[in-house]
Amino acid sequence: MPNPFRSSYRPSRNLLATALILAGLSTQAAELTDMTGRTVQVPDRIERVFAVAPPVVPLVYAIDPSKLVSLNFPFKPEDTPYVSPAVKDLLIIGRYTGEGLPPNPELLAKTHPQLSIAWDMPFIDAKQVEETFERLGTPGLFVRLEHLADYPAALELVGQAIGEEDRAVELANVIRSAMTRVEQAVRQVPAGERKRVYLAQGPDGRLTECADSFHAEVIGLAGGENVMDCETKAMCGRDPVTMEQIKTLAPDVILTDHSKFFATVKTDPAWSELRAVREGQVYLAPSTPFNWLGRPPSFMRALAIQWLANRLYPERFPWEADAEIKSFYARFLGVKPEVVDVRAILGAG
Repeated sequence: MPNPFRSSYRPSRNLLATALILAGLSTQAAELTDMTGRTVQVPDRIERVFAVAPPVVPLVYAIDPSKLVSLNFPFKPEDTPYVSPAVKDLLIIGRYTGEGLPPNPELLAKTHPQLSIAWDMPFIDAKQVEETFERLGTPGLFVRLEHLADYPAALELVGQAIGEEDRAVELANVIRSAMTRVEQAVRQVPAGERKRVYLAQGPDGRLTECADSFHAEVIGLAGGENVMDCETKAMCGRDPVTMEQIKTLAPDVILTDHSKFFATVKTDPAWSELRAVREGQVYLAPSTPFNWLGRPPSFMRALAIQWLANRLYPERFPWEADAEIKSFYARFLGVKPEVVDVRAILGAG
């Protein structure tokens, strides 16, 4: 396998006649249209990228982590085997989302980015982000990353912008293939036989997501039915529910990404009343090095829908977890398959 993070391929482009002076380098520029329809002139050679929001970090990372100039969240100690040395010591400088502080302008300027990539979401102040583009003197692209189906186009756009088109297309096609295979496997599940899933968040499991939340879309993509038939009121989700509501909903399966909740749910008297708990239908979604369900949303959802479809409908979607996880991590994270500890990644989930 060639180096997954560095391609020698450099696509030809229709170069503009004018030259841009950016980050002290005079280069010609290509005209790209981002996912909001904005036309952006991007230098032909990009080596330093500012990821404006958390979901953009994994997106750029998958194509080439060495191009990232900063992070907006830390990696966990258990992520170390899967984190490129190119990013482990990068500055954490803030984020443009509904949570946390915006990027520190002074720290950001010291990273000398050549291109900024932002997340196109209604709760993000696009004008404020564009002002950052101007202050940094970088062109800026907006990408849509709300749903897994957005990722192929986002990968291909970023790959074109940073001169890694071949790798981006390869990764985009992996996601398209995963979505197609899962959809074909679960689409014939009769409505009355679809597994009803409760997404338990937080240490006590009493925070959740409505069925329309992108934080919970893995459930629907894997053929499950989210028991929370409600409308998301805020981007962050994590809507509180009572134990009485959960008991009334009587889910077939409980899905969580919180290890503390998973460790205690089977011995908690309140939860043990639920049939899903008594029958061992509680699953812990992996989170190394990026959360498979989201927070931040990432390409890992392409792996999560396969894992969950296999848990929900093993007879319809047989899946070799060891081989598939190793292959996916090798492709998207650039690690050797023998480095991937599948048992540790899956834990007891």
